[in-house]
Amino acid sequence: MPSSRAMRDYSTANLFTLVLGTLLLITFIFLPWFGTAPAQNGARIFSDNLYQVPGAIPAPLIWLIPIATLGILGFGLWGILTPERDRLAALLAAFCAFLGLLYFARIFVEPSLLGGKATPGVGFWISLFSLLLTLFNLPITGPEVARLFQPRKGSRRGIDPRFIPYLFLIPSLTLYLVWIIGPTFYTFYLSLTNWDGVSTPGFIGFANFQRLFTRDRNFTEALVNNIRWLLIFISVPTTLGLLMAMIFNQEMWGSRFYKVSLYLPLVLSLPVIGLIWSWVYNPRLGLINSLLSLLGATDLPGWLGDRKLAIWCVIAAAVWRQVGYVMVLYLAGLKNVDPMLIDAAHVDGADRWQLFRHVIFPLLAPVTTIVVVISVIDSLRAFDLVAIMTRGGQSTQVLANFMYIEAFNNYRMGYAAAIAVVLFFLSMVFIGFYLSIVIRDELEY
Repeated sequence: MPSSRAMRDYSTANLFTLVLGTLLLITFIFLPWFGTAPAQNGARIFSDNLYQVPGAIPAPLIWLIPIATLGILGFGLWGILTPERDRLAALLAAFCAFLGLLYFARIFVEPSLLGGKATPGVGFWISLFSLLLTLFNLPITGPEVARLFQPRKGSRRGIDPRFIPYLFLIPSLTLYLVWIIGPTFYTFYLSLTNWDGVSTPGFIGFANFQRLFTRDRNFTEALVNNIRWLLIFISVPTTLGLLMAMIFNQEMWGSRFYKVSLYLPLVLSLPVIGLIWSWVYNPRLGLINSLLSLLGATDLPGWLGDRKLAIWCVIAAAVWRQVGYVMVLYLAGLKNVDPMLIDAAHVDGADRWQLFRHVIFPLLAPVTTIVVVISVIDSLRAFDLVAIMTRGGQSTQVLANFMYIEAFNNYRMGYAAAIAVVLFFLSMVFIGFYLSIVIRDELEY
């Protein structure tokens, strides 16, 4: 068993490893070219094809740096609960540091790769310092890292059984890192540039975000509409879906037909739903105005042409599609409610409202969590209905459609990436806030 001092030193080293893992992730993506002369600013890892230059570091090694850094953070956080994972974090940190030093040595020292030696800026020295600090941490973590490769007593030689589950996870995790995590962090980088989709991105700091929040009225309109959409999408479909599930969970004539009818809109694609509701809202031949005309109404509204009504009409179409999906989720949750608990509540004299409030709804908390998270994601990435029904006009602009216009109509990829980053953090705020409440309630329970 290691001594208490050795464990204390190792815990301190693990803390450094976790902090440095975060630094590595930031420094490798943002800082190496911060403060570097613009004429020699071509040393970006992800913005040009530098890794394809003969003699430079191969592309797979470059991509391993952020991937391994994410592993550092994951194993470091996991190590708080399971100390064995600290060793993996330390091993990955040393691996990142080695690749990083190799990268900087090839880019900033050898003039042949860039046609001239790049001028080191402030970010280069910060990155270099964090890498060296990680290497200095290795003598403390080294002995613990070595224990990873020691087989357990009494076990046969070969792969350690502890690593077998990770071998099965590697293919799916690799795809997830390449297609989800990698582009996400690349978007963070692009949000700090003025990239137009063709030329080499130029680093401009937080200028895109400053313009978004101070000078762009279209962004303000889109942000407000997204928040409206989100609040309605969380409350209305959830309430109606739960109500429909409570009704159709009972034995009644025609319940299957009604369930299928409510779920049917989910089978249709969003562009098709947008076209259907565009016809419904048509001021001349639409279903709503035709019914109002039969009732003798005059001065009929032009639903999608009215700046005050258009956004609510689009949201109504989205709600119509979402209710059936929420209903199915709650129906599945109600099937898992123990009938004995309901019978016990009846024996105790609970009425229908008390039964729902104190027994059924708390048991549906996991389903509600899924519904809220999905509703937040769907509302913030709303694009299809707006693009089909109004094309963002009549005060119906939302962030996803605004991002599309800036990227593919105005060719301002960096600005569009900044909008995507705002969308990302907006979803994280709402989802994180809700999950914190759910976790706190479960811990108190």
